[in-house]
Formats: sequence, structure tokens, C-alpha cells
Amino acid sequence: MNYSQFIIKVKEGLQKKLGAEVKVESINVAKNNGVMLQGITIRRSQEKVVPTIYMEGFYADYLEGRDMEDILEDFLEIYEEQDMSQTPDFEFYHDYGQVKKKLAVKLVNKKKNRAMLSEMPSRDFLDMAAVFYCLTDSPRMGTAAIMVKNAHMEKWGVTVERLYEDALKNSEAMLPGRIRTIEELLSRMVLEDDIPVWEWEDNEENGFPKLDGYMEKERRYGNAPLLVLTNSRRYLGAACILYRGLLKEFAEKLGKNFYILPSSVHEVILLPENHVRSADSLIGMVTEVNRTQLEPEEVLSDTVYYFDRKTDSISIYDMK
Repeated sequence: MNYSQFIIKVKEGLQKKLGAEVKVESINVAKNNGVMLQGITIRRSQEKVVPTIYMEGFYADYLEGRDMEDILEDFLEIYEEQDMSQTPDFEFYHDYGQVKKKLAVKLVNKKKNRAMLSEMPSRDFLDMAAVFYCLTDSPRMGTAAIMVKNAHMEKWGVTVERLYEDALKNSEAMLPGRIRTIEELLSRMVLEDDIPVWEWEDNEENGFPKLDGYMEKERRYGNAPLLVLTNSRRYLGAACILYRGLLKEFAEKLGKNFYILPSSVHEVILLPENHVRSADSLIGMVTEVNRTQLEPEEVLSDTVYYFDRKTDSISIYDMK
């Protein structure tokens, strides 16, 4: 049974179990970088918001020999756990005055998202594009990003420039940039794995690591830990490179220019230029990580970027 046949079989099995009073539908959901996921929804009468449960994992279980009846029961158990009464109230989305309070900016790959970008407002940034979303939270769904489409912008009567300025300003305040050494970031992930990111307490005013220790390691060993830039939630944090003055301020404290490696849509790696023997090799490293370590929808770019503190600008690094 191929994947399409499996989806049909599951849909028919669920419909038979649940009866005619509910509507079981299969849907395709477009994700970042042209990734398309297939899911199934169950809608009872009067329900405005229903969860989408993706089918890739269930199909993998089927290929490993799991019984179809077990798969259907597992699906229904997951569905019943989705308490949609605790989903955010999306009525605010009709009023731009309310929307702008939750508006944020996200960076995506321009080439890989041509189809998606034709349906939403965006602003070019080098070989990437800045797009806009509303950040919502709920106890059950966690953090979610509702993408802003062209139809929304037209309904609100705002321009792309207005969206960009509002989203960037709000992102800087709501999702402040955080630069961490890789050791600190990993230790937080291990030690505080069960603590939501937004509950972390951060007492550093500018979000930078303690550079005294960093500089000491550099002086003593000629090297230092990798630096990771993300936002306070580690969610779509690569957009922090857009934040006004953040990279310049950090470069001045560091006393060096640096390369920017787009490790995912959630974060970037900052490499002081004196730590890099061959910048050309960085491109191959970024490409390899993107192909082998990331889910396709999490890839940002295969490009290496360079920040110059004198001009306060980011440019694309070209191989010599």
C-alpha cells in the first residue's frame, strides 16, 4: 500500500468508526521551502477550529508492520487529547490594531519559497525574504505562527513597508535577540528541557554572553566556543540578524567582524573572522549540515554571510 492509498484507508476507517455526524477530511498543508505535508482533520458540527494530525509517522509505523486497527485507535487517542477549547481566539485577526501587537518577522529562503511568496507580503533581504506572522500561544497548542497573506494585508489596508516596520519593532521587543556560546545553549537545552523557553529568566541587559570568559579562552587557546544568535524563545530566531544595531553593538564589544552561518530558520552561528582559516570551506559545511542534520522545512540558506562592523552591514560571502 503506497502513501496515498494509506491516507484513503485511514480516512475511510475513521469515518466508519465515527459515523456520519462528523466529517473526516484529508488535507495538504504547505510548509516552508515547498515542503508539503498530508494530514487528516475531524470536524464535528459547529466547530470552527479543528486540529490537523499529520500522517507521516503513522505511515512509517504501518510500513514497519503495525496493524491498521492499532493505527486508527492511536489516531483517535491523539485527536481526543487535542482540547481545541483552549485554542487562541482568532477574532483579533480582523483588526490590525490588535494584530500588530503580536506581529513578528521571519526569514525564509527566497528561491525555495517562490510559490509561497507569491501569496504573501515580503521584503527582500540579500538572497532571503522577510515575511510576517502573528505569534500566538495556548496551553494546548504551544507557540504557533499564523502567516500573513496578501489578502490579510489588503483587508487591513496597510503596506509592506508598514508591516515590516511594525513587525521588526515588535520582534525586537517581544522576541529580543540572544547571543549564547554553544556550550551554554546546549546546557540549557539539557538541564531545562522540560521548562518552556519563554519561562527562562534572563538578567543580561543586552542578551550577550559574558565576553570576559570568551576573550580569556581566545587569548589562552587561540580559539573560543561557537556563538549562536537566536531570540529569547529559540523560535524563528534567525530573523534576529535584521534587528537594528544588535550585530554592530556585539561586533564592537567583540572587536571583530564575523561570518554568519545560517544553521536553521531558528538560529545562526557567528564566527569571528580571525577563527576562520578558509572562508570557502564554510560554504561546504553549511550545505552539508543543511542536507544531513535538518528537516527540509527548517533550512534557511546554503549561503555564508559576512558582517562588517565599520559599515554596519551584512553581505553575501563570494568564494574567491
